[in-house]
Amino acid sequence: MSQSGPPADAKQAQAAALQELEAAQKKKRAIDTNLANLEHSIYAFEGSYLDETAASGGNIIKGFDNYLKPPPSNVNKKKIEVTEADRLFSTSSGTYQQSLAAKKQQDQSLE
Repeated sequence: MSQSGPPADAKQAQAAALQELEAAQKKKRAIDTNLANLEHSIYAFEGSYLDETAASGGNIIKGFDNYLKPPPSNVNKKKIEVTEADRLFSTSSGTYQQSLAAKKQQDQSLE
């Protein structure tokens, strides 16, 4: 009783499983890339919102306490720095840091 290897059915099943695995890995990479791009877009939109509303008296992060108050006469139009603590939407994602790292790695590989 000597066997020359696994039966043909097992080889076909293994080949099918490998193809399925490769397809699933490719799909996962595409989903990860889409997630990283989406989180980068959220980060950018959030930053532009915070920049635009910082001087207008309020936003949903800092509140609208100064919205109805007239601006002081000696208003300096200096840019208010947006901190990571202000980025409520970006930092609430569980995969935010991973997406930033993946996006940075993707950008470096394109250069």
